[in-house]
Amino acid sequence: MGLILKVKSGPLSGQTLAVKADMVFGRQNATVNLNDPRVSTVHAKVTLAGGRWLLVDNASKNGIRDQAGERLDKVVLKDGVVFAIGDSQFEVSEVPDEALGDNAPKAIDPRPAKKPGKKPRYWHDVLAEFLEKNAEAFRDVIIPVAPMEPALILEFTRGVQVNSKWILGFGPRKVGLGSLDLPIWEPGAPGVCFEIHPSADGLIFKTNHPDVVRLNGREIDKDVLRMGDTIKILDTLIEVDFAE
Repeated sequence: MGLILKVKSGPLSGQTLAVKADMVFGRQNATVNLNDPRVSTVHAKVTLAGGRWLLVDNASKNGIRDQAGERLDKVVLKDGVVFAIGDSQFEVSEVPDEALGDNAPKAIDPRPAKKPGKKPRYWHDVLAEFLEKNAEAFRDVIIPVAPMEPALILEFTRGVQVNSKWILGFGPRKVGLGSLDLPIWEPGAPGVCFEIHPSADGLIFKTNHPDVVRLNGREIDKDVLRMGDTIKILDTLIEVDFAE
């Protein structure tokens, strides 16, 4: 047996609708369009669960109502049930499947569809394949490292990392949102905010983003760091000091 909805009132008054899975009631672009300001764009949906047809409210503003006007989260659609969506009232009737023709409900297999079988892959296989494909891209890079004498202290005085302090004893060092060494957590910060390079003249501050990363409030792409300098990265502020 199948189910139909007789529209007793509202914009579709007098029509008869066959109940189908994934049937959507709404104000526009729905299976059942109801030109009614009290109806939400996607108001309610029909689903088949446990062999029962259910009409489920889609968190609509005015909900589904029973004959007494009580709001319902869902309605079990069976012969004789009456419910309302906005100004439209519907009555559920049971009819033979042949009366529905092409709209008769189809048998639904509750079991999930089987996916084509795949050969399991293990992480070491994936890693070996990656290394083999990218072997030419790997090469040893020698980066000269020099001590920072005295050690550099970077103290966060504002921003998401406030009260944090870094003490750096060697370089060069990269600081930024994408740095695994010295990460900046400020949203929107560059991947590499600035670099610090030891030199005979002192510790050199370098940045490719002077418009975002400012030294002492100025757009400077390179300078020697001094005690009391400030580095500003959007809303993050860092004060420069040196270990005694």
